[in-house]
Amino acid sequence: MEGVPRRTLRHWLDDAEKINSFVGPDSRKSIGRSGRREILPFAKEMSEFLEEARQDGREMTSAHMIEFIRANYGQWLTTYMADKKSAESGHAALTRLCQRFVERHGFTNPGANSSMQTSVNHGTNQSSAGSLGEHDSISSAKHDVNYDTNTGANPDTNSTTSSSTTVIDLEDDSPLLFGLDIGTTAVKCVVVNGVTGQTVDVANVSLNDVAVPASLATETKVGVQNVEQVLLAVQRAVMMLHEAARRRVTSVGICGQMHGILWWCSRAVHETAERLLEYSGKYGDSDEDMLEPAWSELVTWQDQRCTPAFLAQCREKIASVKTTSNTLLTNLAAGYGLATFAHTLEHSPRTLVGMDACGTIHDFVAFVLCGHTLPSETFMDTTDAHSWGGLNLQTQSWDTRVLRALQIPSSMLPSIKKPGTSIGHISNGSASFGLPEDKPVYVPMGDHPCSVLAALAQRQGQPRDDASLTLVNIGTSAQMAMVLTGESVEKLSNNSEDTAESAATNSSSFEVRPFLFEDRYLGVVASLSGGNTFAWLVHQWQQWAQEMGLMSVHPDEDEEKVARREAAVYERLIALGLQHEDTQLTFVPTLHGERANPDATGSIQNLRMNNWSMGDISAALSRGLVENLFDMIPAELEPLVPVQTMIGTGNALVRNALLQRFLLKRLADPTLLQIQTAADAAVGAALAPSLLL
Repeated sequence: MEGVPRRTLRHWLDDAEKINSFVGPDSRKSIGRSGRREILPFAKEMSEFLEEARQDGREMTSAHMIEFIRANYGQWLTTYMADKKSAESGHAALTRLCQRFVERHGFTNPGANSSMQTSVNHGTNQSSAGSLGEHDSISSAKHDVNYDTNTGANPDTNSTTSSSTTVIDLEDDSPLLFGLDIGTTAVKCVVVNGVTGQTVDVANVSLNDVAVPASLATETKVGVQNVEQVLLAVQRAVMMLHEAARRRVTSVGICGQMHGILWWCSRAVHETAERLLEYSGKYGDSDEDMLEPAWSELVTWQDQRCTPAFLAQCREKIASVKTTSNTLLTNLAAGYGLATFAHTLEHSPRTLVGMDACGTIHDFVAFVLCGHTLPSETFMDTTDAHSWGGLNLQTQSWDTRVLRALQIPSSMLPSIKKPGTSIGHISNGSASFGLPEDKPVYVPMGDHPCSVLAALAQRQGQPRDDASLTLVNIGTSAQMAMVLTGESVEKLSNNSEDTAESAATNSSSFEVRPFLFEDRYLGVVASLSGGNTFAWLVHQWQQWAQEMGLMSVHPDEDEEKVARREAAVYERLIALGLQHEDTQLTFVPTLHGERANPDATGSIQNLRMNNWSMGDISAALSRGLVENLFDMIPAELEPLVPVQTMIGTGNALVRNALLQRFLLKRLADPTLLQIQTAADAAVGAALAPSLLL
């Protein structure tokens, strides 16, 4: 089939059965984002308006588009704004609608003007705008519709947020520190003042809102992510920051989701990434061959391909390899890098043909930013290396016994560096990302220790001196971490006879992990169930309501309306739960299993005729999420947790008063709980280089 890229042919062959059997849903006979029905009833007229501006060489903004709508389609505008919650949300929704329109119809190329990446809320106080009056201005958003097709990228700003917490003083010469957090569902970047520690600028991009070229799109699977999507999200998030802030960046700190792994071909990465970022949004059918894969998919911490039987087999292989010393190894579990590597070698080795390096997604992004081209230039910090499993804790290096047993080539593994180590500088070939050249890039770190560091940095004194703290983070998943000294870790080891054999026999959900400070450790209990489980309840409630005919959902419903409805359900479930804090209903929330027991299931107990209300269920689930964490704490540490200061972080915890209430019930004094809203991993990544020197 001449002209069809090899990658496309492989996808067709792999999905032949699905393609042949597809008939399409009744409501929509199209596939993918491009099939969404046009919202604007005057799309043809709007396109002609923009085309005329292009012919005249006029620069257009979303303000011009809104003025065109107001002048010619006032009745439609009035109807559109009528169901918006406020004038502010109406402004934001209408501006996003204009952005999506120009992107869909090929009129945009925002890379040529930095103002295009600024969110509609950026530097704007819309609360005073009122309704859309004659002189209302959207130009503060300044989303330029630029027609130059030779330069720049195409960061879609749909469902992105950006906000400045501090006015940037152009005369201030204080160093600014850049921090990037590549999460499971979103990419976040921040700029932090290196002197005051204040966050100067923030940008968020949801991965779900980043479209990739059709030839690179992959089937959505739990535990697997598209790397192209991540790179485009990073680019978009960085470009959303104020250009003045980006110019003053003096260091680049990076963190991201732990445990995951991807592989790449070192010599081909830079050129492929450069093409992806430079030509994003301008692909035609003839361009599909331009991006032959230089990397694999990202296999994340959520992946469950490593079954308990496979992991037991791995441990048996490791135990069978003779060793001259009794080494202490980190555990292997489903979703851990080395376990996934071993599984791939055994079950799908063709995936690795042509690949010569591997790392976490944030290791890969650092590799790209630095313009590295050799496998020996791949680096990983000790926190991420620990999260992969198979690490020799005494030497802080990959254990040769594990590598031999699992037949993993050591030449492909990243070199392990201490947190705070510089691994290169922003290369001149990475200009598409929008960061200044030649600034030092520090070895990427795990997102969890970076969020802990950010929480500690907000307290008085030096972060390394805080060794009597408990930190609870409930985001998508949930973790409880205790800062431990070497002495505390030694006591734990002496009291647990099986600790020394953790790699072969340990199935506990408690781990002692290296922290960013060399003389400190984190005792961590981690659950796969957190905010994702409460979100499941919200989704389930809406699905039940739809099935019962109590809620109608239109397939082309406005995104903002969907978000408002979901937020209302969240709020209502939490409010009802607060009225049933003392419910006798018990909800075991391990619906996602646990790393120590992937086959674990959830359950509901103590069900009676009078405790099956939505409030009972909401309260029981929230209490179950908290108790699940506390149940994982080792007996030796249980007496410490109720009497120590507890810092609470994570969106799910910050926004859910029920979770906070049940945490308070586990503490001896309510004043011990401190909820921090700004203790996120991106801030920790930005601060780490200066705090770890």
